[in-house]
Amino acid sequence: MSSYGSTGAPRSRMLTVAGVLGLVGALSALLWGVLVLVNGQDLIRSAAQDYLQSDGGDAAAGGLVTADDLVPLAVDSFNSRAVLWLGIGVIALVSAGLVLAARNWARILLTVFAVIGALLAARDLADLDPTLLKVFDAITAISLLAALVVVWLPGSNAAVRARKAAVATA
Repeated sequence: MSSYGSTGAPRSRMLTVAGVLGLVGALSALLWGVLVLVNGQDLIRSAAQDYLQSDGGDAAAGGLVTADDLVPLAVDSFNSRAVLWLGIGVIALVSAGLVLAARNWARILLTVFAVIGALLAARDLADLDPTLLKVFDAITAISLLAALVVVWLPGSNAAVRARKAAVATA
């Protein structure tokens, strides 16, 4: 099977944009996961301290709860989400790369994982995550949603059809 560039079909700007947006979202998701697995306790501790100083003032003032009490409770949840982000990131990375090659099944796969990633990012944005993780959530949500739209625009559809026709005649 020949690659998209060697089929004679012109490279689509729409699919290039969709693929790059998907790659940005995937890399942001991967960074979220790696950052939490490598440096999660410190991130969570600072977020817990910020929470106790602002919203949890009564419990913190009475000495009932400290940041060190909250960190072990949150680590498992963050580690589970980190593994989830790594999985979404790897699949989105592969599918976005193959969208650049005008593979229709990759558009479908990217669509599914863009929706999952955007929903998870929106959920994380509403949660008490550290600010740095919220930045990665916002980047992931925006870029994956934008890729989701661009990958199904008429220009992208035409490029996939052109690639299929070029492969069929080759």
